[in-house]
Amino acid sequence: MGTSSDVLIRKGALFAVLAALVAGCSSDSSDPNGPADRDLTGERLYVTSGFTDEVLRIDPSDGSTVSRIPTERRRDEVDEPHAVVISPDRRHWYVTVAHGEPTLWKYETAGDRLVGRVTLPTAGAARIGITPDGTRAFVPDYDRSQPGVPSRVAVVDVADLSVVATPVVCGGPHHAQVNPAGEVVAIACSLSDEIVLLDVSTLEERGRFPAGPEAGPPGAPVLKPLNLDWSPDGETIWVGLHLADAVRAFRPDGEIVGTVATGTRPAQIALTADGGTLVIANRGDASLSLVNTELLAETARIPLGAAHPHGLALDDAGQRAFVSCEGTPQTSGRAVAVSLETRSVLWSAEAGAYTLGAAYTSAAVD
Repeated sequence: MGTSSDVLIRKGALFAVLAALVAGCSSDSSDPNGPADRDLTGERLYVTSGFTDEVLRIDPSDGSTVSRIPTERRRDEVDEPHAVVISPDRRHWYVTVAHGEPTLWKYETAGDRLVGRVTLPTAGAARIGITPDGTRAFVPDYDRSQPGVPSRVAVVDVADLSVVATPVVCGGPHHAQVNPAGEVVAIACSLSDEIVLLDVSTLEERGRFPAGPEAGPPGAPVLKPLNLDWSPDGETIWVGLHLADAVRAFRPDGEIVGTVATGTRPAQIALTADGGTLVIANRGDASLSLVNTELLAETARIPLGAAHPHGLALDDAGQRAFVSCEGTPQTSGRAVAVSLETRSVLWSAEAGAYTLGAAYTSAAVD
C-alpha cells in the first residue's frame, strides 16, 4: 500500500540494508530485459519489489527468479513499484511506480522490453484497472498525506501513454476495476469508506455508495475498502474491507448482498474465472482465505508462512494462487504459490523487498 513521504523515508531506512542484501545475494545474473536462454512464450509471474525498485519475473512452476527488470529513475531514492497488471490480449504488461514522480510503465510481454512510460499528474499511483478492450488504464492516486481531501484517478490512453483526464473522485482511491462489459469502472475509496462508479467513456459519475452502514467520515475510515473485483456477469462487486477483517458483496446500486469474515487485514482479492471462489490475501495474519461466493462463506484459510501478504494473482484455470508478501525489516519479501484444490503451499521463494504487486499470464504473444 502507498505511503506518504515521511513514512516512506522511515521504511526506506529500515529496508536499506535488506534491499542491498537481496540485490547483492541474488543468484540471477541475466540481462535485466530478460534472458535469452529461457522460454519467452510460456507462463510467467511478475512481482514488484518496492524497495529495490524492480519487477521480478518468476517461473510459476517453482518460484525461481528468471529476470530482474529495473524501474529505477532516481538512483538514490526508493520510488516503490507498486502494482503490475497484464493487458487483456497479453501482449503488454504495466507497472506503477508510486513515489517521486509517479509513473505508469508499459512493457512488451514477449521479451519484457520497455515500450514507454508516462509521468502521472498525481501525488501517488496504486493499482491499475484496464478496460476489457485494452485501450484505457485507470490509476488511482493513493495519497495518504491528505486523508480528508478527495483525490483523483489518472485515466491513460495506453496506445500512446497519454493522460486523458484526472477526475477528482474520493478520499484515498486505491483500486479501480472495470466491469466485464467495459462500461463502468468501480473505485475503492480507502480513506472515505465508499465505492464510486464512473462511466468509462464519459467519466461521469454513475453511482456512489458507502462501504456499509458502519462507514466512517472522510479522513477517518473504519472499514477502509482497499481492493475490489467484479463478478463475471457484472452483477456483483466484491470489496475487501481492510479494517473490518471482511469482504462484502454489493450490487452496482449499492445494495449489500452479504458480508463474509476473513483473516485479518485483507489486502488484494481476486475471483476465479467462473466467479465461484473469491481468494483473499490477508495481510494481518499471513493467510489466504477462500470464499464460496454462492454460500457467502469462508471455506478455507491457508497459512502462507510469509509476512504481510499483499498482492494476488490467479492462474487461468483457477487452480493456483500466487501471493506477493511484503516481508519485514528483518526478512525479505517472498512470492508464494498455493494450490486451491489441495489448499496447500506449492512453493515459497525469496522475492525482493517490500514485495507488493503480482500478475500472472499463461503465455506471451509474439
